[in-house]
Amino acid sequence: MSKKRGPLTPLRHAFEYGLFQLISALVRPLHPLTLDRWARKLGSLLNSIPGKRKQIARINIDLAFGDSKTHNEKEAILERSTQNLVAAALQCLWLQSDTQYRAKQLLEEDPKGLDALKKCLDRGKGVFFLSAHFGNWEFMAINHGYMGLGKLHPIVRRLDNPLLESVTEKLRTASGNELFYREDPPLRIVRALKNNHCVGVMMDQNTAKGGVFVDFFGRKAATARSVALLSYKIGAAILPLFSYPTGRGTWRIEYGPEIHLEKTGDKEADLLTWTQACESFIEEKVRLHPECWMWAHRRWKTRPPEEGGAKIY
Repeated sequence: MSKKRGPLTPLRHAFEYGLFQLISALVRPLHPLTLDRWARKLGSLLNSIPGKRKQIARINIDLAFGDSKTHNEKEAILERSTQNLVAAALQCLWLQSDTQYRAKQLLEEDPKGLDALKKCLDRGKGVFFLSAHFGNWEFMAINHGYMGLGKLHPIVRRLDNPLLESVTEKLRTASGNELFYREDPPLRIVRALKNNHCVGVMMDQNTAKGGVFVDFFGRKAATARSVALLSYKIGAAILPLFSYPTGRGTWRIEYGPEIHLEKTGDKEADLLTWTQACESFIEEKVRLHPECWMWAHRRWKTRPPEEGGAKIY
């Protein structure tokens, strides 16, 4: 849902759009490796500037790793994470021109795990791509569209700025993907899965309403249970999809392994177990590659009732 509009909102939107176009024009002619180098310099610069998001990221890193990492190690994770986010953002601007050709330039090698994807599609019950704000998730979705292996419907949030939403939608659908927005009725997802399509879901964000509490880095985190619920009802496969920076301005993409889950006869218990399995998989990826995750989101904002209204942020 868009934020409340004020009298200066159209001017702010126009300014944001103008800045977007300016940066796009600056990055468009760059070589991918040059773009990556400049992005990392800019990321280091931005990381040195104090702010609310940086404070949230530090809190999250402390919650996740406690005393298992030193202060310097945590600061290094935060800096590399910021660098990767800036690189991913600038690459998306760069991809606006000649998208298919440039997408190939950003791909280090053929994605791994395509056999696992084909096996899931062969069942004819659709596939949930389990992912997170990790690596370059936008490029990863665009690349999938060009492969022709299961039509993809990424679930996204509509941007508050309609001018930016228009150009972002154009890029996100350039390879044939069809977007689902968070406010769309669940029936659209059900139909897509029954048509043996793929639905991309990022399960690493706080769910204020309708979620369940599962463990994430040893702390209760409010998490959407929609993937578990629809997979339980329809039989859709749950297949992780993640991307990793190579350090050469390119990305590695990996599908799978499929998360195999069983029904015990207790639906509510199964839904909780299945949701926990998805969240545990994401946690494992973040532990192995903490520099790839977006740490600035308030992942643990919503707290369970037994904590008595305690706040983390």
